[in-house]
Amino acid sequence: MSSVLPHLNAHISALLPSYINTSLFVVGVFIENDKAVLSPSATLFDARYHGIITQYVEKGIFEAKVGQTHFITQNEDYPGGIAVLGLGELKTFNATVFKEAIEKAASSLSWATSQAYAIEEWLPSDLTVQEAASLFASTALNALTQRTTLKTQSPQSSKTQSIHWVSEELTDAITHGLKEGKVAAEGMAIMRYLAELPGNYCTPSFLADTLTKSVAQIPNTSVTVLEKADIEALGMGAFLSVAQGSIEQPRLITIQYQGAQSEEAPYALVGKGITFDAGGISLKPAANMADMTFDMSGAAAVIGTLLAIARAQLPINLLGIVAACENLPSGSAAKPGDVVTSLSGKTIEILNTDCEGRMVLADALTWTARHKPQCIIDAATLTGACCIALGAPYTGLFTPNEKLANDLLRAGQASLDPAWRLPVGPEYAKLMRTPVADIANQATVRDGGASSAAAFLSTFVEDIPWAHLDIAATANTSGRDRYSTGRPVPMLTRFLFNQIH
Repeated sequence: MSSVLPHLNAHISALLPSYINTSLFVVGVFIENDKAVLSPSATLFDARYHGIITQYVEKGIFEAKVGQTHFITQNEDYPGGIAVLGLGELKTFNATVFKEAIEKAASSLSWATSQAYAIEEWLPSDLTVQEAASLFASTALNALTQRTTLKTQSPQSSKTQSIHWVSEELTDAITHGLKEGKVAAEGMAIMRYLAELPGNYCTPSFLADTLTKSVAQIPNTSVTVLEKADIEALGMGAFLSVAQGSIEQPRLITIQYQGAQSEEAPYALVGKGITFDAGGISLKPAANMADMTFDMSGAAAVIGTLLAIARAQLPINLLGIVAACENLPSGSAAKPGDVVTSLSGKTIEILNTDCEGRMVLADALTWTARHKPQCIIDAATLTGACCIALGAPYTGLFTPNEKLANDLLRAGQASLDPAWRLPVGPEYAKLMRTPVADIANQATVRDGGASSAAAFLSTFVEDIPWAHLDIAATANTSGRDRYSTGRPVPMLTRFLFNQIH
């Protein structure tokens, strides 16, 4: 596999209507009371060409279901061709339906070299123009990004080289929205590429080497890689305890991007980077263990978000920390009952070696806090308990900081990458008392498992504003057709853009 991280396959921009003649022009059609409701551009075309769209709907050739597309013609007026896009029932059209329609359309029309959409003619009422432009860009570009595959015959790639938002006036809201959406899409592409690589390819050393090579081409960005001896010298006993069962050496990777004044404290993102998690001595069940290649999704999200923003050279300072290792059983692996000393100086009793994510994050959070960032946001596929509590629709959000909570919740809602806030506090930390160490890595009860895991992390962030994103249910799908969703990159991207404006 390539050790250079991917770029987007297509370009996104806004165009005046007079410039769309070389693009496939996509017009929207709703349904109301079993009759077609045409957008202005569709109405104009329908009138000029003898009611062809209306006839298609009446005859059942085109049903205007959400995301359904139908190519109509290519002529002197539309040399790039024109196609209709189904938007479903007018009364139920909203941001979620809008996203679904764009995703399906961009993918099904990927045979066209250029696609152009008159989005403002059918904006959902729950999105501003800027929010819609951002969602349009991230969704369309994401739909055109080819997924990672090691097949000898790769699937046919998209031919679309450009996607356009067509508008009579190219406003700042459109320009800014498209730029934000492009950054989110690029971050998602990077995350998905890394997360979908198998564990024998995407190792801690691969991550470190890939980041070093990729960052060399990005101005104002640097990478520092700490190897096992460096990690030992620092005293990161919690991190090392997870790595000690594997022959693959751990890496602590620090990414710094300086897009603002040097005196401005950075925003810090911390990612759990378990490139494969067998559970250690507390071995996981065999069923779906292959999904554990996704246990580095938090790290992949951090890398994707930070590098996409750095490539765009946005005016913000960022610090990314990735704690990367494997968690495997062996004669040298940590055992239940072992006690280790973390970077913070706190001793930790290991009751369950499959509670490894909080162990690597404990040292990574302490390391990050010592850099004095404005805030710390960690992302981790941390607990099955969060999957049970929230399922796939929502990422679990844990923070005692009200402002940080509100900022992330708003960012998630606007980007359709939502989070749900769950409690974290001393009442959960008490569940990890142990007579042999300062804290245990597992609570005494199963109840509230996502909150007790977050409470464990909270003891290692010192006095820095901190939020924890449990993405165990949202970062990927499971089973034979598993894939990375790219979440929570849209939320993180929107959060960081909101800090700039």
